[in-house]
Amino acid sequence: MFKILNLLISKFTQISNFSRYLYIFFSRILPVPTKKVRGVPIKIVIPLNHLGVYDSIKKWEAREPETLDWIDEFEQNSIFFDIGSNFGNETLYAALKRNSPKKIVSFDIDLNASFMLAYNILLNKIKNVEQYFVGISGKKEFIHYAQHTNFACVKDRPKYDKITLKTFSISIDEFISETGIVPNYIKIDVDGIENRIVGGMELILDNPELKSVLIEVDENTKEEVIKFLNSKGWESVFETDMRGVNTYNIIFKRYRNL
Repeated sequence: MFKILNLLISKFTQISNFSRYLYIFFSRILPVPTKKVRGVPIKIVIPLNHLGVYDSIKKWEAREPETLDWIDEFEQNSIFFDIGSNFGNETLYAALKRNSPKKIVSFDIDLNASFMLAYNILLNKIKNVEQYFVGISGKKEFIHYAQHTNFACVKDRPKYDKITLKTFSISIDEFISETGIVPNYIKIDVDGIENRIVGGMELILDNPELKSVLIEVDENTKEEVIKFLNSKGWESVFETDMRGVNTYNIIFKRYRNL
């Protein structure tokens, strides 16, 4: 049904200038509900083609409560690196809660999510977030990135269609060296390259300013990530059970000084 509707609108666009009014109408529709997360009101943009964002917002507190617990334990005047920030699940909560970090640095290369986070930062009048549209990896390099289009009914295209592009990435150690921003807390949620990212954290893992690291791993990366962090003097202090998508959240803290 929706593919037929898309074809009809496409044809209408081709043959009639009155179709402009259709685009005027839809350009004025953008829901911006306020979601309370542990009592913190957060304004969120939800483009109508982003069902995944809608579902995440509805399940915000229940989805990964251990991550919110971890953020609630941050020391005052801390610096938080949010790697894989998406539309701002953790960045927005951390920025708007009481005793928020003095600086939050968020990273993501998803085109849609990065736009939504930038808009959410603006709408919530947040001043302590620096958003970087850059990939985080093990070194400076150009990487291939694929993301879902969120348009499920385009003629001659699959329902879960993807686009691909190349983008620039940098390691955490290189980013710190270039900016002078040293984190106290790091969250990594990047769907499959967390092993490469921790490989680019040799220096910061030796820095006593870093207090804790939360990493989402899957069955393919879990053992390698734990082994590397252990070799740098860090141990797992909390681990979730495996979720439906075969991922785990693991919180690491330093257990010895090297």
